[in-house]
Amino acid sequence: MEVQLDRDSFLRGLQMVQNIVEPRQALPILANVLIQTGYDAIRVTATDLEVGATVSVPAKIASPGAITLSARKLGEIVKELPVAALSIRVQENSWVSLRCGGASYKLVGLSPDDFPALTPGEPSAWVTLESSTLKEMLDQTSFAISHDEGRYALNGILFSVQGKEIRLVATDGHRLALTVRALREAMPAATGIVPRKGVQEIARVLGGSEEVEIALVENQFVLRMPNFVMLARLIEGQFPNYEQVLPKSHPRRVTMPRGALTAALRRVSVMSEERTKPVKLVLTPGTLKLMAYHPELGEAEETLEVSYAGEELTIGFNSRYLLEALAPLGADQIVLELNDGMSPGVLKSFEEEGTLCVIMPMRI
Repeated sequence: MEVQLDRDSFLRGLQMVQNIVEPRQALPILANVLIQTGYDAIRVTATDLEVGATVSVPAKIASPGAITLSARKLGEIVKELPVAALSIRVQENSWVSLRCGGASYKLVGLSPDDFPALTPGEPSAWVTLESSTLKEMLDQTSFAISHDEGRYALNGILFSVQGKEIRLVATDGHRLALTVRALREAMPAATGIVPRKGVQEIARVLGGSEEVEIALVENQFVLRMPNFVMLARLIEGQFPNYEQVLPKSHPRRVTMPRGALTAALRRVSVMSEERTKPVKLVLTPGTLKLMAYHPELGEAEETLEVSYAGEELTIGFNSRYLLEALAPLGADQIVLELNDGMSPGVLKSFEEEGTLCVIMPMRI
């Protein structure tokens, strides 16, 4: 195999896939990326058997072939190369020569024969979304993914396509994040739980205003963009019936500026206990008082002006959960809906429908 390609294009391609490679691998071949020639491009592939991706990079093909090289070391080398044409040539015994400007390297490769095949399923239909929309939906839910390995079905985001809408849901048992977007046309029903690493890699490559296509097929989540395909093996398990968790009534509704609440929570929570970060909220008509207490360090209190006309109510929340739910909302005004001091609260945007976070209260 011998190819010539642009250093910057190759670096961008490598950066799209190399994070998939885990630092420590049981199989040495999984520490490598697979480089294959195509008609007028090379395909660079990485996988850890759970998540995999292939990116195409334009290239001049002098002779076809394939090789695998260390993902980490190849990335380090290409990042430091001058901006010039890069030549890659496979020599005897899987040695690989790299030349760029006045720099040259010889790397030890591994035969591509043992590299796992990355074969996407053939979906009956693709869901088309703006890249920025999918990124926003992931940001609005991924913070609620569980890290409890004993609750494996909660270690990802539920993707659910129903008719003319797509829903993303994540929960760790203490909070639940839900976001819904309308689709251009009705789609066949499909659901699947995309694992945390797949979610992180999808979010990392998204950006801009281009359209992306996604599909749930067999046991795979498939993301397709121009010159790029990513697969993630779906989590096997039953996602909880999240609709049962959504409160049916909210007699108390508080409206306030998102920025003011975020800043006040950050200030007050400095004095809360480190592990669960509890903050007490006391609502009275027109005001919200936030309080935190640490038995060894002291206490903090701050009062905000809010739009609220109900009866006095006291409730406690993990301040970190509130802050993580507020961050991706992106709205100037937010709404906190409450029932009583022992029932979950619902945090959502005042301006936009379709995104919310249900948070369980704490005893304080």
